Amino acid sequence: MDPVNPTVSDLQQQFELMAPASRIGKSLRSIVAEGNVNPDEILPLIRLEPLLATRILREANLMADKKAEGYLCIEEAVTAIGFQRMYDLLGLYSYPSSREDLCYSSDHWKRAITAAVCMETLAEKHNLDKQRAYTIGLVHSLAEAVIDTAAPDESQSSSSRLNNRLKKFNHSGLCFNLLSDWGLPSALVDPVRFQYSPLDCQTTGKMACLLNLAKWITGVVREVDELPDQALGPDLLVLNLLGEGEQTLWNLVTDVSDSLHMADSLISGNYSAC
Repeated sequence: MDPVNPTVSDLQQQFELMAPASRIGKSLRSIVAEGNVNPDEILPLIRLEPLLATRILREANLMADKKAEGYLCIEEAVTAIGFQRMYDLLGLYSYPSSREDLCYSSDHWKRAITAAVCMETLAEKHNLDKQRAYTIGLVHSLAEAVIDTAAPDESQSSSSRLNNRLKKFNHSGLCFNLLSDWGLPSALVDPVRFQYSPLDCQTTGKMACLLNLAKWITGVVREVDELPDQALGPDLLVLNLLGEGEQTLWNLVTDVSDSLHMADSLISGNYSAC
């Protein structure tokens, strides 16, 4: 895959080869090895694995008899394909190629989970669909993760800031096209397309605004630059549109951190945290 100008076809090919991040991969293999797989245990784990969740969403939304509006969250997609098929995908997916260089990176995985938890928390606050919001947060950076797996970024100098900004916008467009090609509905993929310019989204603008804020919170929690202007704080226009205050977002950092501890317990096998 050309790391400079990857295509959707490149991304699709690389996606099929990728394995889950090492820690969640061990949890998936462990639960498959037990043989007695309980849906109440596996569904929460699927919510913590972007690649497997995306495969299930893709399969559900490519079905000939899917519902008109498509399946907008992981839970709906699992129900649509059926639990037996979910088990089949889990078994196939839990034992991929042993090449470590094809694993979803730990950093990208942690950021995807953090963004998903941020989206869920924000959606509940704004009376939006929490499951759909979580799903958007989980898959919104899939293209970037795939590209970085194929060609990990080298440290960049300050002179490349503009190129990095353009690269981020390009990744969001590639992710939008990839997920659209897989039949995922516009209510899921439009916020992904406009994650860096949510005020331009005319279909699911509020969800796009939440994703933009979730990316900022993720940057704070993970101490990384999730937005081109991360250090400048959240977009004031987005905050005003949602009726949010910047202090409220700082308070959410604590709530998100608590939710991440719960996810950590789940991966460690404590299913009472579900």
